[in-house]
Amino acid sequence: MDYVKPIEVVKAKVAAGDTKAGLSVKDLLIRGLLSGALLGFATSLAFTAAAQTGMPLVGALVFPVGFVMIVLLGLELVTGSFAVVMLAGVNGRRQWPTVLANLTWVYIGNLIGGHLFTGLFLYWTYKPVEHKTETVAPAAVTEGLAQA
Repeated sequence: MDYVKPIEVVKAKVAAGDTKAGLSVKDLLIRGLLSGALLGFATSLAFTAAAQTGMPLVGALVFPVGFVMIVLLGLELVTGSFAVVMLAGVNGRRQWPTVLANLTWVYIGNLIGGHLFTGLFLYWTYKPVEHKTETVAPAAVTEGLAQA
């Protein structure tokens, strides 16, 4: 059985935090934006699954898919950065202003991505219904008048 010593896990996380802290602002914003949108999508999917089945457990099983996608795609969530990038600061591999700037940019990216998803979700949820009633209602009124 393979066994990894805890000190080696910590060393790997510190190295990962050092790498993440060195990403450019553009990379942080893009990765943060995408992860915020994916997390919003996963939340909407989980609520939809729970509501349609009437079983909250289904939503709880669906929600982690969003986190798996974020990890597999190598995106940035500020909660993960709080854990990993902070290790690079605590260990002294990165200066604290760099660590705080990284956390700030990832947070901003997550916020923009979440708001972007919310805007698109609301637009596509309500706009087609509004548009459909504008095109269907006049025809229904016209047909109703013709039958009377």
